[in-house]
Amino acid sequence: MKFIKTLCAGALVAAATLSTPTLSMAEEINLKYHAFTGKGPSNLATRWWMDEVEKRTEGKVKFTRIFGGPLGKLSGQPENIKVGAFDLGEFSPVYNPGLFPLANVTSLPFMSDDALAHARAGHALFQSPEVEAEFTAMNQKYLFPGLWTSIQLLSHDPIRSLEDLKEAKIRAHGGAAEILKQLDITVYGIPWGELPAAAERKVVTAAIIGSPADAYAFGFGEIFSYWDDEDWFFFPMPVTINLDSWNALPDDVKAIIEELNEETVLEARKLLEVAEKESHAKLSEQTEIVKLDAAEKAKMLDVRNAAWKSWVDAREADGLAGQTVLDNFLKLLEQNEG
Repeated sequence: MKFIKTLCAGALVAAATLSTPTLSMAEEINLKYHAFTGKGPSNLATRWWMDEVEKRTEGKVKFTRIFGGPLGKLSGQPENIKVGAFDLGEFSPVYNPGLFPLANVTSLPFMSDDALAHARAGHALFQSPEVEAEFTAMNQKYLFPGLWTSIQLLSHDPIRSLEDLKEAKIRAHGGAAEILKQLDITVYGIPWGELPAAAERKVVTAAIIGSPADAYAFGFGEIFSYWDDEDWFFFPMPVTINLDSWNALPDDVKAIIEELNEETVLEARKLLEVAEKESHAKLSEQTEIVKLDAAEKAKMLDVRNAAWKSWVDAREADGLAGQTVLDNFLKLLEQNEG
């Protein structure tokens, strides 16, 4: 009987050993990454990050990289990461405001004209207790800001005034939708994947979208004739990992990843700036740049604070710390600008 008990105890110890990741087993770690689109601006930073993780862990971590969205659309990324359909990927709080209502503060209109400062502030905010709790509730760990792109206006007809905006059928989301609503301008919430066809058929006659990099990459310069290259807001697209997958990683691998996450904030912006510069030149050849008149832009900025307050009021109505999070983000922006 003692012999049998000894065998059982040994089996339990062996099973526990096998179920716990160790350095000796780290070579077998494989993480599945899913991109909702093909290789392009939206996953530039993540591709660089994965290359660095593989390099710095000396091959202990490998990534299975799946591009083109076979496992789901952009809007489905958070749920698929939550349930472990894949281990990590990009998503945007803008597409899932009900799941990440506080993280969505980063998409409010006209908060900054400094993309790097905005990304750094977002990186810090997403690790704050109030916002981190949203990621934890979705069984995710936040890693780093991936794509953090400018959101700009393209249209079939030139738009120079608020009256022109009111006459257009505008696709908008995030901060752009917030401020247009303050101006009593109707917006159309058409998903990204359906937008090219809708724009070609003139279901919408203008779109406030990621630009210039995404706009050029997805052919919007061939659809629209006019482009206002001023930033309405910066589109947040954080990268997260399934929390169970993260917790299973060895501590030394976690340490490498955490250090790399900090580096990726700057590297992501540098990579996208290169893409933006190239795309700006190419998109300029396809479209005519037309801006809102200065006086008309001033009218829009006059209602900016009202759009921010509307966002806060909606969060507070749901019992969330909207004003605290907004104040925190504005403070982080101030610390990172200049």
